[in-house]
Amino acid sequence: MAAAAGALVPMKGIRRLTGLLLALVPALAGLAQADEGLAWQQQTDRWSVWQRLDKEALGETPQEGQTGEQGGALLVLFPGYSVQRSWAERWAEQLIASPVAGEVTETWVFAGPKSVFYENRELPITASLERLQQSRAFDRVIVVAHSSGSFPAHLWINQLASRAQLGERYRGRVDYANLDGGSGKGLEGGDLALGHAALALAGQWLSVSVHDRVTGSFSANHDAMIGLAKALPEVFTHRLLEVDSGCAANAGWCLHDVPINGRPHDQATFDLERDYTVFTSAHPVTTDWWPVPESE
Repeated sequence: MAAAAGALVPMKGIRRLTGLLLALVPALAGLAQADEGLAWQQQTDRWSVWQRLDKEALGETPQEGQTGEQGGALLVLFPGYSVQRSWAERWAEQLIASPVAGEVTETWVFAGPKSVFYENRELPITASLERLQQSRAFDRVIVVAHSSGSFPAHLWINQLASRAQLGERYRGRVDYANLDGGSGKGLEGGDLALGHAALALAGQWLSVSVHDRVTGSFSANHDAMIGLAKALPEVFTHRLLEVDSGCAANAGWCLHDVPINGRPHDQATFDLERDYTVFTSAHPVTTDWWPVPESE
């Protein structure tokens, strides 16, 4: 029977209602955050940073210049050629929300290279490593590069290794997933391929390509990913993603985006903006390549 208008609610009922409302607040806040996107801190127009808010609330966010153990993982994303930083942030948000990324406490997102082979070296590699130098230590660093993003990723890893303090801190603690990218070998400057010092940082390193079991087709850089694993077998393992992607037969550039979006939006080729930003149950984010520590 419904209560009459203006009827008093017993004190026990008030307490119960209050408890329910308090329980709903975090859930409602989470929905608002999901709708509005994560709070990205723009460092430059080509680099942004996100930090897990619950860690900040606990007072675990490092102060500038502070060193020591922070724990958790730093996720560093290098998207492909011409991908806008804001597009890559949408991809990052999907990764961060997935179960595999529960340990990630901070994420850095770069814009994609302005040219396929990254000739201009325009990303703030030095500035980002200065930030890493000044921060507390992470349990591990997870570097993920798609397509041409592998070239600045290699430069970033090489320069990390060249800094004595960082090289020692992260020896064996840098995981790397090269998603249908390249090796950088033979490119101008010689610094876009992984150098000898960088290999000492290797945790789990994966060269990832895609095979569509329906059409029998492979992603555009499948051979390059096999070649990278063969060239550096001491650090790289080739991981082949077996998928039913919806891509047309021989559509290697459609399959090229499967490591980002499990069901690319254009069956014939890549559609970078939509593949990096539009994720639904029909177009899920791909995480099958996520590097899992050996202990797990």
